[in-house]
Amino acid sequence: MGFIKKLALTAGIALAVKGLDMRLEVVHYRLSSKKLPKEFDGLRIMQLSDYHSDTVPGLLEAVRSEEPDLIFTTGDMADDKGSYLPAVRLFRQLAEIAPVFAISGNHEVWRNDYEEFVSDVISAGVTVLRDETVIISCGDAEITLSGIEDPFSRDGLTMKRNVRASLDRLSIDKSMYNILLFHRANMFDTIRGRGFDLILAGHMHGGQFRLPTGRGLVSPKSSMGSDNTLLFPKYFGGRYEHNGTTMLVNRGLGNPMVIPRLFNRPEVTLITLHCK
Repeated sequence: MGFIKKLALTAGIALAVKGLDMRLEVVHYRLSSKKLPKEFDGLRIMQLSDYHSDTVPGLLEAVRSEEPDLIFTTGDMADDKGSYLPAVRLFRQLAEIAPVFAISGNHEVWRNDYEEFVSDVISAGVTVLRDETVIISCGDAEITLSGIEDPFSRDGLTMKRNVRASLDRLSIDKSMYNILLFHRANMFDTIRGRGFDLILAGHMHGGQFRLPTGRGLVSPKSSMGSDNTLLFPKYFGGRYEHNGTTMLVNRGLGNPMVIPRLFNRPEVTLITLHCK
């Protein structure tokens, strides 16, 4: 075999190994806001998303090692079929590390036993937010945390109406620092401009196939009803900004699709908040 062929083969093998690397990755973000009370300076938030009752080696160890103050999950922790007990067991273990808040994703609301799942998650010590807002306090200081149900519909206009109706049920004081948990990152254009400083989302699986540069290539089929393209989705993973609102999109942990993740390691994110 000639030198060029050997080099190409070696490069191809190295690229395949890197592309199929499924070791858990912890991604860190540091966010600052003049609206954040000084009592919350340094608040550490761990986000998990799209677990799909999968097996992720080292997940709990990674969460513990980051010593989060709060843990937020942004949907699809269970899959739409099969047992949801792996997700409940994970929730129970997470609740031993820090207070846990959760919202639904499309795979969970598709389940016939969705209400039973929610009940079991609550019994595991988790606060499930269903179109509601809670106050998080530190001394006399307060911030808000809101979460809405997945707006699933096969009709895009109905899905948007569902999102807007859910947002209208929330109690938001724009003078406060407001966080929103929302599953469908692809609907950022619908939820932005509603007074949230930070939106944590998932659903897009990082684009499933990613270029080595990190650009996501493929949207989940279930996002097709919301002005989302199949290829090269607008919002797929990472950080996005719009008029004072930051959205962080978690690439997710599991893989419910037949095709593998490519250049797309499972991810948890650790967000550290700072006051300016």
